[in-house]
Amino acid sequence: MIRYTQRIERRLKLWWGKLRQWGKLRTYRDALHRLRERHTVHRRSDPEYAWRCCEFWQRTLIGKWNSREFASKHGCQVPALYWRGYGAARVPFDAMPPNFVIRPLWLANQRGVYVVAGGRELMRGESATPTELRARLRRSRELSWTMPIMVEEFVGTSNGAYRLPLEYKCHAFGDSVAAVEMVVRTHIYHGGAKGRFYTPEWEPFHDPMNIHLPLAEISDAPPFLDEMLTLAKKLGAAIGTYMRIDFFAGERGCLFNEFSSTPRCGSDTTPYCDEVFGALWEEKLPHAT
Repeated sequence: MIRYTQRIERRLKLWWGKLRQWGKLRTYRDALHRLRERHTVHRRSDPEYAWRCCEFWQRTLIGKWNSREFASKHGCQVPALYWRGYGAARVPFDAMPPNFVIRPLWLANQRGVYVVAGGRELMRGESATPTELRARLRRSRELSWTMPIMVEEFVGTSNGAYRLPLEYKCHAFGDSVAAVEMVVRTHIYHGGAKGRFYTPEWEPFHDPMNIHLPLAEISDAPPFLDEMLTLAKKLGAAIGTYMRIDFFAGERGCLFNEFSSTPRCGSDTTPYCDEVFGALWEEKLPHAT
């Protein structure tokens, strides 16, 4: 059996790794195709063939615009979009609602994400008036004027409070969900998040599955568990390979967040998780990258 981490390493090489030797025609074709993928904007109304441009078409889902359009196409709720464009310094903050989220389309691991509520930036615990935000974003190395970004609705909690929402990350292998990883986040700094893996029946795994985050306390199942699993299975079947499918807990239920094709590049995975996920990948999707 090929272990989960081995498959992730192979995917990293084939989807995101260095191209073949320069000087060969196929290398130039692949480079142009990747460039076109990165700048192609899809719409939820696009037919299926428009999304499936090549063998590794699922790469196009990692950009946050395309991911929300694909999720909407398959029945998911997504946060409302307030603004989209290039360069965070151009965001019309004075015209924004008091609570919103800034998200770069192509960065990962919370880089360049700003969550603003009540004049505070919650990820970093700082004051965030429009003037302070503009100054901070102009200094940002991550959010340059060439970086496309979105400003979205702040996903409030079920009781209407404005704090960082619970995150539910469904590890889907085609139309099967192997585990739901719940993350409780208070800030982006070290020690600001805890997590725990549950079975689809919401039984906590006896194994931590991944040791990157300390274990969170055992929690009750979210009220939208069945709906979230149905959506994750539907998306997984459409994607046709392994994908981590992330949702937020909001006052309207579960809202789609993003896709992750190589979570943490497979690092910190426990041997038990490596075996369980690897076996399911082998069973459900033996030939899928």
